Formats: sequence, structure tokens, C-alpha cells
Amino acid sequence: GSHFDSVEHGPGADDNTSGTSVLLETARVLKDSPRPATVKFVFFTGEEGGLLGSREFARRAQAEGWAGRVLGALNNDMMGYANDHHLDNTIRYSNAGIRDLQHAAAFLFTDLITYDSRYFKSTDAHALFDAFGDVIGGIGSYPVLANPHYHQSHDVLETVNQDLIRETAKTNTASIMLLASSPAKLKGVEVVRRGRGEAEVAWQPAPEKGIREYRVAYGPAEDPMRNTLTTTEPRAVIPGAQPGWVVSVKAVNDKGLQGWDWASVTIGK
Repeated sequence: GSHFDSVEHGPGADDNTSGTSVLLETARVLKDSPRPATVKFVFFTGEEGGLLGSREFARRAQAEGWAGRVLGALNNDMMGYANDHHLDNTIRYSNAGIRDLQHAAAFLFTDLITYDSRYFKSTDAHALFDAFGDVIGGIGSYPVLANPHYHQSHDVLETVNQDLIRETAKTNTASIMLLASSPAKLKGVEVVRRGRGEAEVAWQPAPEKGIREYRVAYGPAEDPMRNTLTTTEPRAVIPGAQPGWVVSVKAVNDKGLQGWDWASVTIGK
């Protein structure tokens, strides 16, 4: 999603024609390349007036009963201003898995340099977080890379770096392709049995078709990925389990694509 309104006295070339352009270009590239998961391209109005469009979109999603099926949400807002010769921008996120995926997309497929900021409030991502939960990513310069033209009458096309928008569009496209092709974050991870020196953990089966296995990582809180195992069933016995250990799990499909985020549970006393 991207908002396409601007402030009263700002032409809005960067805020947010840049995001609108990235969204249009991503949709153009992906239109003939269907993904296993549905992708919605959404233009929001009224962002500058109080997130009006995104809040209405979220309200409708909840009213129509599909909000709980949203697995990831990328919100792009201001990516056209370059403060030096570098092509750089910021991943603004709530979900660390999506953050890492977008860093990888930029690194592997583009010339974009990416920073990150755990920041999503006061943007349309805030409305999406409230409706869909901790599944937020996206790219946008504010507040990390300050644009002197922000909300000013000189936020015009001449201040926008088209190379930067192109590389951001590539990052956005690659991010969506992987998000919509990989298993989603698993749900319902819980400890179902504790025994002497072990624990059994179970979770809801991955909803996607073609799931090959589940990867399980476990260990103490200071080193939660110390040990790993794989299983083909939505449960696993954790050997040597101790109170306070963290167990994390993700699905892997028959193409070898892993889920983009771990689902975790802590073993109690």
C-alpha cells in the first residue's frame, strides 16, 4: 500500500508520488506472475488527514472477515529523496522477519542500500498494524533520512531521484514475490507435554500446500538457536529441554522456501 494524497501546500512529489509510483511499477511487473498467496495492491487517500483511507480499508477488512488472513503488509511512504550520491532508504517495520527479508531483497537484486527503523506509527502502517497485527514492513525515508522538502511547496519532481525510486521498486517487487511464495508464520505454538529432560511442542499445521517439513530451533534465551531438528509433523519432542528455553519453528515447502518468520514459545517451569 501507498498513500496518494499530499498536504495542502505540498505538491507531494516525494510524499507520496514516489510511493505511488513504486506501487504501480510493482503491480505492472507482477501482473503476469501469479503467486501462491493473493497480493492486494492498495492506494490510500487521506493519510495526511489522519490515516483516513487506511483506517477505512482496515475497517472493511475486519467487517468482511478477511483481516485474520493477512500474512504480511508492506507500506511504502517517501522513497524518492537522495541526500547524497548514495541510493539508500530505510525499511520501516514492526516484524523483524519481514525486515530481514527486505534487506535480503535489496542486497541480492538491487543497488539500494538499506537501513532499518522499528517505526510505523503516524503512517498508514499504524492502521494496518492495528487491524492485521505484527506483520508490517515497507520502505520510507521519514524519519531516518530527513527530506528538507517534506511537506513544503518545493516537494516537486526535480527533487526526486528516479534511480532511487527504480531500485526501491525492485526491492519492493522481490520482497512481495518471496513473501507471497513462502510459508507464512506458524500459529498456535505451545508446550503440550513436559517430561523428565524433554518437552513436546505442537503447533497448527501450515495452511499452504506442499509443506515438506518443519524446522525447529531450541535453546536457552541467550542462545535460542543453539540446537535444531526437523520434523514432518506439526509437533516435536525437544530433548534436554529446560525451563526458560525458547523453542522456535518455521515451515519449509517443497521448493525449499522457508517461512519468513519464526513462531516461538518459552518452556515454563
